[in-house]
Amino acid sequence: MRILLIISISIIAITALLWTKPDTYAELQSVSPSTVKVDVVKQIDIQPFAKATGKLEPARKASLHFQVSGQINERLVEAGTRIKVKDKMLSVDSGDFIDAVEESKALLEIKRDTIKRDIRLLELIKQERELQEEEVKRLKQLDRNSLTSKSNYDQALQSLYRQQAEETRLNHSVNLARSELKVEQARLSKAKRNLERTQLISPFDGIINTVYVEVGDYVSPGQTALEIIQLDELDLNLEISGTTVSKLELGQKIKVETEKDNREGEVISISLDPNSETNTHTLKIRLASNGLFSGQLAVANLPGKLYEKANVIPISSILYEDNLSYIFEVVDNYVVKKEIRLVERFNDFQIIEGVESGIRIVSKDVSSLTDGQVIIAN
Repeated sequence: MRILLIISISIIAITALLWTKPDTYAELQSVSPSTVKVDVVKQIDIQPFAKATGKLEPARKASLHFQVSGQINERLVEAGTRIKVKDKMLSVDSGDFIDAVEESKALLEIKRDTIKRDIRLLELIKQERELQEEEVKRLKQLDRNSLTSKSNYDQALQSLYRQQAEETRLNHSVNLARSELKVEQARLSKAKRNLERTQLISPFDGIINTVYVEVGDYVSPGQTALEIIQLDELDLNLEISGTTVSKLELGQKIKVETEKDNREGEVISISLDPNSETNTHTLKIRLASNGLFSGQLAVANLPGKLYEKANVIPISSILYEDNLSYIFEVVDNYVVKKEIRLVERFNDFQIIEGVESGIRIVSKDVSSLTDGQVIIAN
């Protein structure tokens, strides 16, 4: 009986609780508008600059070698020696080359004397032949008048033939000797050049960078003997893109930033065919070395295309989706998503097409916005 009473009280309590349960329903709360920073699409004249970093190198560098073989007998310079153009730096033993010059001179003189002798003989044989021709004519006339024998005429005619043959031989000898004289003159010129080549002469003002040979060393043609550099001017070598190189030309002035200062250089070389591996073009800018040194890094400001009345926006105002670019235009209190075309970037700005200048746009934090969203412009 007691158990039934407890159960009855429990049922009554549960029923009372369910009866007095408050009704439940979902309450929608309004989302507050996002506060955004606003800018405008500006229309300006702008010329982007590309920065390229490279290493300064000597404007001129030459690895010199002898053009003849020989033993080094003079070393007049050391690394660091300053030299002037045409200064002698090294030399090899010139004894054999001096002998070659003297031998060529002697052979040339012999050939000239031989030609003089043959020309004199030729003149004499011509005179003798002319006299013999007159004698043959005279004897021929006498033979017709039966005033001389046939044998005298034949002998005179044979003598004329011998003289003509000798004249032909001497003519050939003179012509041949003249050709041989030219050969001997060429040999003498070559011998003189080889004698000059026993000395290694500076091709320009500069500084000796390295000397690779010592007195007593035997050198051969093609073997590097020393290296000379010129540091009055330095070259900045750069690897740049095809887009940048297309806007440059030889002789163009370029601003260069160095650790010491900013100065102006000149474009002296542009490689139009790109490197097959890096697909970049080699650019060389020359500048005065005043206070700079080889191996130092420098930055060139390379001017790009000049855009007149270009529409420009901050980089932070662009939304990238599915390989497309968008901005959010601010219209009253909401935003409108608009597609744009990117032209060229310069620092923190982007040159664009597809919208008019002067419109208000969201300038940053655009990734959280949606088309038509209500905003508060700041």
